[in-house]
Amino acid sequence: MKNKLLLRLIISHLLALFAFKVGVSSITLIIFIFFLILRSVGLTVAYHRYFAHRSFKTSRFFQFILALWGGLSAQRGPLWWAAKHRTHHKYSDQPGDPHSPHVDSFFTSHIGWALKAESMETDYSMVKDFKKYPELFYFNKFHDLYMLSFALFIYVMGATINHYYPELGTSGAQMLVWVYVINTLVHVHLTFFVNSIGHLFGTKELGEYKCERDDKSGNIAWLALLTAGEGWHHNHHTFPYSARIGIKWYQIDLGYLFIKAFEKLNLVWNVKTPKKETLDEICQLNALDKYIHKV
Repeated sequence: MKNKLLLRLIISHLLALFAFKVGVSSITLIIFIFFLILRSVGLTVAYHRYFAHRSFKTSRFFQFILALWGGLSAQRGPLWWAAKHRTHHKYSDQPGDPHSPHVDSFFTSHIGWALKAESMETDYSMVKDFKKYPELFYFNKFHDLYMLSFALFIYVMGATINHYYPELGTSGAQMLVWVYVINTLVHVHLTFFVNSIGHLFGTKELGEYKCERDDKSGNIAWLALLTAGEGWHHNHHTFPYSARIGIKWYQIDLGYLFIKAFEKLNLVWNVKTPKKETLDEICQLNALDKYIHKV
């Protein structure tokens, strides 16, 4: 299994070299940026702030829409992602944390953890609150088919553009390489940077509110800009329950802006944000025990 995952990783990176064969056009770059933003926002709003931390409430219908949106990130299904992330918070930078550079090597914390055979299994004991929904369970189980459909959609989009507007210089193959393969690699590595360098570098402005005692996360501004707010990682580990990660007025948090827009449209409600509670109250709010089986 490990060799299979490693081979898959190597092939996905080698496929990016086809960029030299298919070339690139301005329309492809525009669509590349669009999907990079779409995927980044979907991951942080849906998979991270909703499924992993329940930072707001929504309807069952919009919950599934969020699953589809977050699923575009190519980071497996929502139950797998939430379970892995909840485990990360439970053991942050301690033994048991699936991707800590303070427990394992930098390579392991960045991407090596995902090459372990057991890492691909969904720990349903950590997501009993969402496992009860059949649509989420089966979407989580057959997520690879969803991504294959997305790849086909990208190819057809490029081929259609080429058919009707050949002067734009794009093609199905070009769109597939840039908007699916390279876009996915960039997005995944940016996400994994939050796990690796996000626990080695960065500022720690909220240390007095620290609840996860061994956590060593930091805020990295450039990473936050490229991940729709995820780079404010110290803020997140201080207030994991919060839908708002960019807490200071100058900390741009695109994910939270989307959540506020959804709140205005009555698509989500009970949006949680940091309050001036005591440290004990903050730690209690951070707890996810009621959503998982205690180990």
